Amino acid sequence: MCLLSTLSLRFAAVLNSMSAPPSYDVVIIGSGFSGSLLGWILSSQGRSVLIIDRQGHPRFAIGESSTPTADFLLAHIADRWNLRTLAPLACWGTWKQRCPEVVCGRKRGFSYYRHFPNQPWSDDVRHSNSLLVAASMTDYWSDTHWLRSSVDQFLCEQAVRSNCELREHRSLDQAVYAPESRLWTLNLTATVDAAAPGERVHCQWLVDASGAGNALAPFVSNPAEDDWMQTRTRAVFGHFTDVAPFLAAASPDDPFCGDDAAQHHVLDHGWCWMLRMDNGITSVGLVEPVQAPWTMQPTRGTASGAFAAASPDSHFQQVVSTYPGLARLLAQAKRVCPTDAQGFMPRLSRCRRHATGPGWVLLPVAYGFVDPLHSSGIAHALSGVLRIADALLSPEKRCVSLLQQYDEDLRQEVEWLDLLVAGCYSALPAFDAFQAFACLYFMAAIRFEQQLAADPGHWPTGFMQCRDSQLGAVVREAFRQLKVQNARQTHTETLRFVQFVRESIAPWNIAGLLDPDKRNRIAHSAAPKYARIATGG
Repeated sequence: MCLLSTLSLRFAAVLNSMSAPPSYDVVIIGSGFSGSLLGWILSSQGRSVLIIDRQGHPRFAIGESSTPTADFLLAHIADRWNLRTLAPLACWGTWKQRCPEVVCGRKRGFSYYRHFPNQPWSDDVRHSNSLLVAASMTDYWSDTHWLRSSVDQFLCEQAVRSNCELREHRSLDQAVYAPESRLWTLNLTATVDAAAPGERVHCQWLVDASGAGNALAPFVSNPAEDDWMQTRTRAVFGHFTDVAPFLAAASPDDPFCGDDAAQHHVLDHGWCWMLRMDNGITSVGLVEPVQAPWTMQPTRGTASGAFAAASPDSHFQQVVSTYPGLARLLAQAKRVCPTDAQGFMPRLSRCRRHATGPGWVLLPVAYGFVDPLHSSGIAHALSGVLRIADALLSPEKRCVSLLQQYDEDLRQEVEWLDLLVAGCYSALPAFDAFQAFACLYFMAAIRFEQQLAADPGHWPTGFMQCRDSQLGAVVREAFRQLKVQNARQTHTETLRFVQFVRESIAPWNIAGLLDPDKRNRIAHSAAPKYARIATGG
């Protein structure tokens, strides 16, 4: 072959390599905290990762309340993959010392306050209308509320610094999987500039970390499958300034300030959350069953849960004005985000048919969600990051096995969380019964945290004890009793139900939940087991 021909072939090969679509080990759809954290882990271990997102940072998001379970998992992830700048986020004290530019709020535990229509809020010496459950013994070791616009941006920046590529304002327009080569071909289009050219990329794994799993579902035949869910709620929400402190609820025997908590204002058929950030912003949301008694019924042609005669804004104000104690807290409040109207989700509870398939996997945030009650969302998302990272960094045979197990486990976990939350709604408006069922949730959390303290990477009874047969039997029986009780709703039935739960959890109840002598004030007494990791020791 002549020299010219040889050079021509080499030049053609160079051109072909230059025009070939870029190829990645993993493409992640969604740059929220779980997608960004997964990308950060994978890229830190030498994998080529592309993160795409329809929007850019910073942006408004809800789902801000962390828990001890989430802190355990976050610290374990930081330790396992040597993510030094992640570790301080495991508790409020180290967060404020080492990442003060990332906005959070102090969360000492959970507070619940029962409000009654058209009555000022009040309590008695037995704290019949309130419950405080501490999650830490000091402010330093407390959990956190995450201002998601700040935290998500921080974690996305860490992923990029770890060599993740990021394409903001891009949507997945087409995704085709070739089984023989086990490669995806993806077409990405701009979401802001319609005239911008599209982009084609290849990858081995496609991970959906988008809000409701809608990004990937059309390309893998993974429809919504949530008719089985017993929790069916909706939410109106926003970020506000000038939310007043709940001074009327302060009591000398409180184990912590009730405002430094995931604050639950419990109403007749729903509740209102308040999560206070250190910069003066408070996340506020009204959650209620889709067909709550006070809601307007949808008119013909409107979606289930839509408001027929009022906007979400006016409905929120209507409900708040019905409860004077709640109205006082929000009397001077000003919404700062979203700016045009309150956020509204017509149904929170959702689930997909599968969590994995050939070449693809969903993070928990994309697979399913139940409800913000008791703040399980961040912890569940982190548990998914941990398991998917472990799978995708494993040899092929182990990867397949881990993802099959993940698919099975995730449905069981969502079913378990659904049961734990649905029971609380079923108990309303009886606050005593609500507290008792909520204590079943805390029982599951405490038992799971004991396992995390022993070995954060090994969960023989599943996430949040979803495979704990003894506790599961108690929860299912309690739920059955509530269904019977709701037909009668007598005070005697409620007391009988509370006694059943108290006696049933006695073998595991190290915290004194439902102990009458504690008068609904549960103090935490142990230092966190992740202290060494968070402090860098």
